[in-house]
Amino acid sequence: MKKLFVLASIFLGMFASAQTPFYHPFPDSNACWNFNFSQAICIFGYSFEEYSIIIEGDTTINDQIYHTLNTPYVDFFTNGTCTQINGSGYKGAVRQDIQNKKVYYIPPLSSTEHLLYDFNMGIGDTVQGYIAPNTGTYDTVIFIDSVLVGNNYRKRWFTNDWYGIYFIEGIGSTFGLIENSPGYSTDANTYGLECFMQNENALYPDTNINCQLITSTGDIEDFTNKVHVFPNPSQGSFFISFDQPDNIRKIQITDLVGNIIFQSEIKHQKQFSTEKFPAGFYLLKVSDQYNKTTSKILISCP
Repeated sequence: MKKLFVLASIFLGMFASAQTPFYHPFPDSNACWNFNFSQAICIFGYSFEEYSIIIEGDTTINDQIYHTLNTPYVDFFTNGTCTQINGSGYKGAVRQDIQNKKVYYIPPLSSTEHLLYDFNMGIGDTVQGYIAPNTGTYDTVIFIDSVLVGNNYRKRWFTNDWYGIYFIEGIGSTFGLIENSPGYSTDANTYGLECFMQNENALYPDTNINCQLITSTGDIEDFTNKVHVFPNPSQGSFFISFDQPDNIRKIQITDLVGNIIFQSEIKHQKQFSTEKFPAGFYLLKVSDQYNKTTSKILISCP
């Protein structure tokens, strides 16, 4: 499935809109990134986590002003031998050099600055810095195009065709804001950018997405109890039904890397066929104007 995504991504990249000539700086306030995380190898179990990273005030390190990163809360589910990986709290600090289109990062419990993003890269350049792979492999820029963020196009770099990783100007990596790329290692833990918002406005992947700061499980659990998915595991199809069927919900199915496999809008109970899906785990995301929930579904061979 990853290879199919790779071919589709490269094909679309070749015919994408021209690169925008305007540089969009990294945010310095009122920004929120929502990520999901899934462990690759757990014995007799699986794990799923969701969390936000926000810019929360400034700090001075080594006589320079940095913007602090913070995760208010991690919503997670684990079973088997899986354990929670990501924690809440201080996530380090960033500063940017707008003139040279670079972003720098100081991790927690450190005062050493690292290159985080270089938005000057050209095709064929190797990804350098803190989030470069540490597995002995490396990422390079495969192609460069533009993507719509809010009402404007921003430049983006496709850097890993196995995990489908992009760098987006003014946003960062779609794999994880401060996470190492897995390079081309197999069975790596995976991160996925669910959405990005600034000044409380959802900007990516679209302006209509429900992009709320993750601060507790309260609203998510209440909404989850009103969404019913069965059967799970599925061997050919599954149903979704709602306790309150009047609202329009957006249904999205992604693989564990975050690649969208299917999406639709529904109002009442509906049956979805899974016959064309390879066997494995998928993420089912259901959202309306006010709430959202994410659950894991298993598609097994008939």
